[in-house]
Amino acid sequence: MAWPAFDTHKAVKELCGAGFDDAQAEAVVEQINSAYSENVATRTDVERLVTKEEFREALERLVTKEEFREALERLATKEELREAVAKLATKAELREAVAKLATKAELREAVANLATKAELREAVANLATKEETARLATKEELREAVANLATKEETARLATMDDLEKLELRMSAQLEKQATVYLKYLVATAAGIVALSKALDLLVG
Repeated sequence: MAWPAFDTHKAVKELCGAGFDDAQAEAVVEQINSAYSENVATRTDVERLVTKEEFREALERLVTKEEFREALERLATKEELREAVAKLATKAELREAVAKLATKAELREAVANLATKAELREAVANLATKEETARLATKEELREAVANLATKEETARLATMDDLEKLELRMSAQLEKQATVYLKYLVATAAGIVALSKALDLLVG
C-alpha cells in the first residue's frame, strides 16, 4: 500500500482562499510538506522492515509462559533466601574468625623459625645413606641376637663379683691349708729320711 502524494499546489490555493497571501500560504505548505516527507516511509524503508518469517522466528525465541513459570519456580523463595542468608557469617563472626588468623608479622616470625635451605641440606647431609642403612641389622638378625642373649633367670644364676671374691678367698685359705699340710708332710719325710740315714750309718759302722 503506497502513501498518497501531498498536493502542494492544492494546499496553497486552499490557504489563499482561507485568507493567506501567497507568501504565507507557500511557507505553510512548505513546512507541512517537509514534515510529511520526513515521516512517510519510502519503499526502501519498508523493505528494511522485519519480514513475517523473521518476526515468527523472533517470537519463537521469546520465553513462553510455561518456560517463564518454570524459571520462576527455580528461583529461591523469600524463606529459602532468608534461610541461606542466616547461614552466612555475620560481620562480627567474620571479624572474630579473621582475628584468629596470623598477622603478617606473626607469619614472618613463624617463617623465620623454620630451617633455611642451607640448614636443611646440612641436616640431610648428616643422615645415614642407603648404603649405611643397609649395613644395619635387620629385624630377623635382631630377633636372632636377642634370642641368643641370656634371660633374666640365666643371668640371675651367674656368680656376682662378690661371690667370685668370696670364692677366691676361700680357695686361697684352702690352698694355704693344703700348703701347710704338704709342708708338714715334707718336713716329716725329711726327718724320717735323716733318721733312717743315721740308723744305716750305725748298722754299717
